[in-house]
This record gives sequence, C-alpha cells and structure tokens, in this order.
Amino acid sequence: MKKYDVIIIGAGSAGLGNSGVANMLGLNTLLIEKNEHHFGGDCTNFGCVPSKALIHIANQFHAAKSISRFGVSCSGKADMKKVLEYIHEKQKIIRDTEDAPALRSHGIDVVIGEAKFKDKNTLQVGEELYTAKIILLCTGSKPREAKIPGIETTTVYTNENIFFDCTELPDHLVVIGGGAIGCELGQSLSRLGSKVTIVNRGSRILKKEPESVSRILEGVFEDEGITVLNNSEVKNLTATTALIENKDGTKQEISCDAILVAIGRVVNTGTLNLEAGGVELTKRGKIKNDAYFRTTNPKVYVIGDAAGTYMFSHGAEKMVRMLWRNLLIPFFKKKDHQKDLSWVTFTEPQVAHFGLTEEQMNDQKISYYRQDQTLEHDDRAIIQEYTYGQQKLWIEGRGRLSKRKILSGSLIAPNAGEIVQELELAKFAGVPISKVNDRVYPYPVQSRINQKTTRGILHAAFTDFQKRMGRIAFRLFN
Repeated sequence: MKKYDVIIIGAGSAGLGNSGVANMLGLNTLLIEKNEHHFGGDCTNFGCVPSKALIHIANQFHAAKSISRFGVSCSGKADMKKVLEYIHEKQKIIRDTEDAPALRSHGIDVVIGEAKFKDKNTLQVGEELYTAKIILLCTGSKPREAKIPGIETTTVYTNENIFFDCTELPDHLVVIGGGAIGCELGQSLSRLGSKVTIVNRGSRILKKEPESVSRILEGVFEDEGITVLNNSEVKNLTATTALIENKDGTKQEISCDAILVAIGRVVNTGTLNLEAGGVELTKRGKIKNDAYFRTTNPKVYVIGDAAGTYMFSHGAEKMVRMLWRNLLIPFFKKKDHQKDLSWVTFTEPQVAHFGLTEEQMNDQKISYYRQDQTLEHDDRAIIQEYTYGQQKLWIEGRGRLSKRKILSGSLIAPNAGEIVQELELAKFAGVPISKVNDRVYPYPVQSRINQKTTRGILHAAFTDFQKRMGRIAFRLFN
C-alpha cells in the first residue's frame, strides 16, 4: 500500500487547485484522474473554455452581420467543423499546462484510473491500494438527463458533447432550459445561423437574476430572432419536430433538427463505492458535507461541483482557499458562505452579479438599500447602443450614508463581468461608497456607470435642510 499526505480524486478546477496547494507546501501528493484526456475537468473540456471560444466566434459573426446598415453586407452560416477546430486549438494550449506530464514535472504523483473506496482509509485504483491523512473528492458534476418521449429519435446535445459532435449547424435547434448554459449556447448558435427556440419551465430565463434583468435579456433575444417560450415544456420529440406544452394547456408543434439539454447538473459519484468509505449521500444523491466541506467520514472532504452547492470553476477556487486555511489553521475555522460569491453569464449583453441576491438578504433579514440605475442616459451606452442596460447596487441599510459599504451588485450590459470587478473589490475590501463616488474616471469608460450609481445614492440623501445650508454657505463665503 502506498501512503500519501493528501490524495485528490479528480483533475478539474478543484482537483488541480488542491494538488497545487498541497504540492507547494511540500506535502506528498497523489492526484487520481480516470481519463487522461480530461485534465482541467468540465471547465477546460466541456464548459468555460470551449463555450467562451464559441461565444467569441459567434460575436464576430453577429458584428459582421450588424454592419449591413453602413453599406457592407454579410450573410451565410458558420462552418462548424472550422469552428470546432478553433475551439480545440485553444483548449489544447490551456490543457497542455495542466495535464498529467505537466503536473508530474512539478513533483505531483498522478495515477490514471478509476478510484473507489476499499474501506474508510483506503482507495483502490486497479490493483494498487493507496491511503492518506486526508482524501479530497473533486469529482465534479455532469449534465442532468432529460426524459422526453421520442428523445431517441433526434440529435441530443449537452455541454459535454456539443463541442465535439456538432459538426453541422442545426437548422432548427430547441434549447431545453433557460439557465446560463442554455442562454449562452443558444444565443451563440443563433448568431452562427441556427433558428433557436429556448423552452423554459420557469416564468423567465436566468431565474437567479433580478426579474428586470431577465426581461431585458429576453428582449435582446427577441430582437435577434431567438424565440423564448417560458412556462413551457417539451412533451414529445420526433426526428424533425418538438411538441411544446404551455402551463395553461396550450400546445404547439415546432421544427426541430436537434435539441440542447441544459436543465441543470448532478454531482458525480460514479463507482467511488462511497458506502465502503463511510461517505453518505443525501436523499437527492448529493454527497453529505458540512460548512467546512467535511463528509460523514472526517478524513474525507468534498470540494468543487461535487459539494453540490454552487457549481462554478471560481467557486471551486474559493472552496480550495477556505479548505486549506482551515486545514492549516484549525482554530476559529471559517464556514463556507455565499456572501462573496459572484458569477457572469456570458451572453451578449453579459449579466454579472456579486454578493447575495435580494431574496437571500431578505431571508437572512439583512438591512439594505437598493439603487436602480438605468443606462438610458449613459453616454457610452448611447454611443454603443446598449441603453437598455441596467445596474442594481445594494448597500448597507444603516449608518452614515457616505460610509456605508457595498453588499451586492447586478449589471446587464456589454462587458458587465469586467465592469463590476471594481465594485466587487470595493465590497471585499470594505471600501465605502463615497470612495467610488470621489474617483475621477476617464471619459467615457464603461465603468463610469459604477460612479453614476453610487452618486445617485448620495444625491438622493440630500435633504432640503442640507440644500438650504449649502445655499447659505455659498452666499456667505462668495
């Protein structure tokens, strides 16, 4: 039996992060990954990297077609074989820095194979047995399957196969699910030339976002020719059609050459034989873990998507930092929380959010003040035609206004994910809103909207008495 300080199962964002920290500390580290071609996990192979490469190409198509009003015409559909070649080229550049040979060159032991628990302290891969002081489950997640009559008759894509199997652009694509994956990939394939219909069970797409943000994005989709069917389900599929039923009972049949299933994700437990390892599952099939990521086996922790809480690559990075802080300083341990969580949906326009949602703050009885700011009169938005945009900022609800700190923020606009980063940093560093208000922004950078929003908060607080005192001071001293 081979002994290690740390054994990590899974070479995705969480697994790579944990192995990097353990190796940096000089700990004897083993990383187990079942597929030698999947280093980097979902993010590199099926998620963030290929989808953003696809979005990059799709945005170029859209920009080219949008300039027809200025006298240049552009038409046609994308050659998906060339699109996939581009995506795979970029993936390889990134994967080559995090595959097995690269990790071994840094002193990390890597075993390719399927790991399973033999007992609470022992893992088996093939015929070899391994044990360690702690074992980290970083096995990620996979797309939830759709069970629809007739699904076997049509072409079915998920984020795990679309970047490999979609060598021909579907004429009519039905996207099942109105979350981030469905919206990002649906808009991209629409811009590349497919007729896209998004079928969403909920009352609006991107249900985590403020409703006004969802409606703005739905309006953009409509302008681009994407059909969004809310409160609807796909009830039956054939090789060429999809039967859609609305919650009010009405039905319609639409053309459908292929479907993209984007209805959520489930954690990977696979053939780990968790029962032998003393690791219990919840009734919904998730791995039981506490606020410190510890499972029902105190030697086993679960990090990343496998923890079943928030499924983001940067969420895994956050968990890695918190886990190792607690492992190395086990006094006054820090509990996992979502106050510093953020996300970006990379549609066009982008949708960015950081901090707790308004619903979460209400549930936790957190006092706040919310400022809504339209981009209708923002000069940069006027120039680049995104006056539909909107920013929301939640700040502390008590205390001297200029000293209050940012709690959360939301923005829908081109490059929203980049624009909000300074506000997120201000929140993280505890910077009062007056500091954002006092900055001098070059004109007309997009991030000036951050100052406009904080300025709106401060201006709204001026009382008639303060204005009168200002007039008196001006006349007295001038």
